[in-house]
Parts: sequence; C-alpha cells; structure tokens
Amino acid sequence: MKFLALLGRRSGGHASRRVSASVAAVPVSGRSGMLVVGGIRASIDSVADDMGKRRGLWSYVVLVLLPCLVYFVYAVGFETRGYLSETRFTVQNAQKQRIGSIDASSMIQRIIGSTGSDTGRDSYIALNYIKNSAILVDLGGTAYLEKFYSKRSIDYFSRLQSGLPIERQLDYWRSHVSVSIDNLSGILTVRVTAYDPADARTIAGDINRLSEALINSISLRSRQDALNNAEVEVRKSGSVLASARGKLLEYRNTNRIIDPGQRAVSVGDTIAKLTMERVEAEVSLDVVSHSLNEETPTTRILRQRIETLDRQIESLKMNLTASTSNGTVSSQIADFESLNLEEQFAEKIYIISRDSYLRARQELEKQQLYLVTIVPPMLPEEAAYPKIGWNMLITLFVLSLLWAIGALIVVTIDD
Repeated sequence: MKFLALLGRRSGGHASRRVSASVAAVPVSGRSGMLVVGGIRASIDSVADDMGKRRGLWSYVVLVLLPCLVYFVYAVGFETRGYLSETRFTVQNAQKQRIGSIDASSMIQRIIGSTGSDTGRDSYIALNYIKNSAILVDLGGTAYLEKFYSKRSIDYFSRLQSGLPIERQLDYWRSHVSVSIDNLSGILTVRVTAYDPADARTIAGDINRLSEALINSISLRSRQDALNNAEVEVRKSGSVLASARGKLLEYRNTNRIIDPGQRAVSVGDTIAKLTMERVEAEVSLDVVSHSLNEETPTTRILRQRIETLDRQIESLKMNLTASTSNGTVSSQIADFESLNLEEQFAEKIYIISRDSYLRARQELEKQQLYLVTIVPPMLPEEAAYPKIGWNMLITLFVLSLLWAIGALIVVTIDD
C-alpha cells in the first residue's frame, strides 16, 4: 500500500501542480484573499492524491487481481481434471558370470563378442526411448495421441489440437509423460498424466510393454551378433584345419610315408641289429684268424661279411642323417613336424571356435535381459491436476511482480 500511495502521489502530483498553477494565476488582494487561495490549493492537492491512489489501485485490480479471478473461474468451472498413473521398472541381467573359470572358449567369445550387457546402460536406453519420438511411432503416432488427448470432453487449452507436426506432438507428449531414473538402483519411474483414469493407466501400461520389447530386441541383436561372429570363426578355423590336413596328406603321398618318426625308429632298430651282427662277425673272424690262415675261404667270407655290414650300416646312417640330402629321415621329420604342428594348432582353434559357437547358440535360446516391473500401472481414483491453490499463488506472485516493475518504470519516467 505504501507503493500505491507513492504511485498515487506521483500521479496526483502532476494534476495538482497544473491546477495550482492555474489558481496562482488568478489575481488576489488582501489577507482574506490569500487564505481563500491557500484553502483552494489544499483541497486540490487532496483530491489529486485521492485520484492517484484510486488509479494505482484500479491498475492493480485490472492487471493482477482480475486475471487471477479469470484463471480461478476457468480452473474451477472449465479446466479438465488430470489423472496421474505411475509405473516403476528396472532392467535385470539373467546371465550368470562365473568368476575364476576363464577357459579358452570364453576367451575366444570375448574376442568375437560378448552377450553380456550393462543393465544401467540399458535403463538409460529405455529412458531416452520414452522421451523421444521413437516411442510415439511405435505406439501408433498421431492416431494414438488423438485417441486419448483430443477428446471433445477435454477443454480447449488442455486438448491436443489435430494436425500438429511431430515436433509439437512430442512437446505435448513430454508435458504429459515424465520419466526419471535412480542412478543408484537403476529404477525408472514413469508418470503419465491423462484426462481419464483408465487412459492414464492404459498409456502407462503401453510404455511398460514397449520398453520391455525394446530391451528384448537389444538383447536379441547382441546374442544374434555373437552367434554370427562365432559361426564365421568356425568356418574360418574349419577352412584352416582342412588346408593344414590337405598339406599333411600331400606330404605323406609325396614321400610315401605315414610318420617319419616311426621310420626313424625302424632305421635305428635296423642299424642296431646290423651292428650286433657285425660285432659277431668280428668275433668270429678273430677266432678264425688265430687258428686258420688269413687266405682261407672262411676268413675271406667273414671279412666280406663285415665289409657288407659296414656298407649297410653306413647307408642306413646316411639315409637317417645327411647334411647334403633332402630325402633323409631327419629332414622328413622336420617337415613332417612342422606340418603336423600346424594341423594340431588348427584343430585346437577349430575345437575352441566350435565350443564358442555351441555356447552362443545356447545363449541365443535364452532371454538375457528382463524388464522387471516393480510398481505396475495403477488406476488413479483422485485427480492430480490442476492444483488450483498452488497455481493461484504462482499467478498472483508473477503478475504482482510484473505490475510492480511496470509501475516503478512509470514513476521513474514521470520524475
């Protein structure tokens, strides 16, 4: 009221100064005339102050109280009541991680792709999905929104107008559907406002259903990708194994030998046997040379036998190891071991890839992610909106603030 008085004095002061100037221009004479003029001036100032106060009061009534009254009448008599339905859910991972049991198959599976998922990340995916236009398209687009929010029973200012672009529809959707997430627990809270209790519960249920479908599709794509990668690895490792076995078979056919190692053992046994026969022949020759002449047939036969055994042993040794020949058993063993090691390694990789593929196939048949509904959508019984008292206080405060700023500007300009 002090501000009203100040505004009244400022507004009335200009009028009183104009009237006082007119009165001052009137010629007076004597002391009685001066008293009359003074009384007239005081009366004029009083009337001007009263007029200024009334003008400030009327401006407050028209610019502040009247809009508040209009909103109160609209909210009480015309605004459609809004009902709030709330649902809460979270994303859970059903995959059991085995700690301390990392085998070769699991290592390969980590390389080609894992089917596990971060549930916190999936919860944020669901949150962004609900906030954006993708869910509107999946719900049915414009037809779905107009089914619930374009009814004739909804007042004009709350109703969704027909023919709006998708951006305006998304703004309307966000003003009626709010979603938040608890970072600690990963629980999503979805609040849906509609102008019918059943509509609010239906929309909340549809959001719950589509969010679960989204999470399942993400999990399915991840598992399908893991299976496809595992299948590619099986084919590659199988091709490598077939190539290694083909090289080993070609080597055996070319050298006409199954296992050079077994051949080396056989040659070694033959050398040992011939060596024993040579020792026996030398013993016999030594015995015969002491009793018979060196030119006797028996002596010559024993010497020839020893020479023959020496040539056979030397030939077998040359066949077993030689620095200038590639057909020796030692060189065959080196080539064979290289091809055999390559074949064994390819076989191990193939077994690991096959086990990884079988595991990915088993995981594909399981549902890895679940949307767990903690609080299902409930049918609201009492209207949550509009909050008339709270809205009235906000409206009164904002309009009063704007009026005070405007009045201050007017007073400043008048000064």
